[in-house]
Amino acid sequence: MPAGERYTLPMRRTRTLAVLLLLLALLSIGTLAACAPGNLGSEEIAFLRDGNLWTISPNGSNPFEVEDQNTPILGYALSPNHEMFVFRELDSAFAKTTAGKLLAINPITGLAGDVPSTLNTVGIDGGSPIPIIPSSPTLAHSDAWWTPDSTYVLYREATYPTLPPPDLVTWVVSQNDQPAGIARKFLPNSSSIPSVSPSSRMAIGNSYRGIFTTTITGTNQTFLVHGALTGHPLPASLERILWQPAHQQPALLYALLANTQPGKQVAFNLILRAANGQTRVLAECACRQFAWSPDGNHILYSTDQGYTILNIQNNTQVHFQAEHEAIPYWSPDSRSLLLDGLHTLTLVHVVNGQTQIILSDGHAPLMADGPLPGFAALLQPLGNSPWNADSQRFVLVTRGRTLWQGQQLHSGNGLYLVTLNKQDAPQGTPTLVDGNGHDTQPGWSYENPNTSFLF
Repeated sequence: MPAGERYTLPMRRTRTLAVLLLLLALLSIGTLAACAPGNLGSEEIAFLRDGNLWTISPNGSNPFEVEDQNTPILGYALSPNHEMFVFRELDSAFAKTTAGKLLAINPITGLAGDVPSTLNTVGIDGGSPIPIIPSSPTLAHSDAWWTPDSTYVLYREATYPTLPPPDLVTWVVSQNDQPAGIARKFLPNSSSIPSVSPSSRMAIGNSYRGIFTTTITGTNQTFLVHGALTGHPLPASLERILWQPAHQQPALLYALLANTQPGKQVAFNLILRAANGQTRVLAECACRQFAWSPDGNHILYSTDQGYTILNIQNNTQVHFQAEHEAIPYWSPDSRSLLLDGLHTLTLVHVVNGQTQIILSDGHAPLMADGPLPGFAALLQPLGNSPWNADSQRFVLVTRGRTLWQGQQLHSGNGLYLVTLNKQDAPQGTPTLVDGNGHDTQPGWSYENPNTSFLF
């Protein structure tokens, strides 16, 4: 046999073996990747369970404990790019005190107020968290919320136990990967929670000197409106200057005290200020809360009489009834709205205001409101939405509400997935994702603070 043939055959065998080994290696890597957390794109559903942060896939597989801390995680926020979490962990020394053991928790949101805590960021795949601020038993923090570009988080910092009013707290911006307070930036004092522009480059606030903008890092303060706004500071749930989402030249939305006659209910004007400075009154109402829709073309506001969706493009309104003081969650496409109440979960069709109670505990929904929170109340927006980015699916936790459209959920309490059909109506019964029953704060996508009510 010629020398060339004697060489070629072993080479072919060697190459064949190498290819087989490479295929086996790729298969092994694929198998490991399928079992590892964080390989589901934007599909991971996040939630808290017993003070720890978890993710899980929509079909209930791949449960993964992202963070198991020594002290409870109070709240978290999923970044807009679905790659990171920022979470607030109770200060270890404060956790041992009576106040730390008896925290007041909102029964619907699961959130706690400003208390001594530390803020951390971590990848959705877990790993070692980055403490972006140190913890102190004499320094309270709110939860943090993301800028739309997933680069910075914004939060509130104040002395503890004597919490100052909003205009005297410190508003802080931290980069998501800088530990121990490195590169922290401070925004000017504001009575309103600073709102971030759609581009993430600017923040806007309000003080006794007027409405102002700054860069996201707190420089170049510029006043758009000089002088205190009429009636400000307003009740804490109304003290807001909101930048319009999803618009290149965003307008501003805020409330002013309307002329109120003696003996009549206090009323407010909702004001739209265009990018060119022109203003118009959108509505006069005895408002309790207001916020934008994700597309920036609608406004949702609540009153003692119910809820109103206002289309600012054609000035049409739809009014509807749902449980009062519920948490509104817009679908990302702004076509649907969830109202998560203490006793009910209501699905609203934005185009016509039609409502459907899809989940209930059998008790009558709350249809009355408590007093408006005072100016000094330190409220905060929500960091997460239960909607998937496709606007056709959302998750819910039952919290004892186990009647699905009047029929008992056979699996009882838990975390469930709901799918909508082409008419934006629930398709069949919910699918159980996790039946632990202790899950809280479910999140599937980023909640823009400009679209959130305050709690």
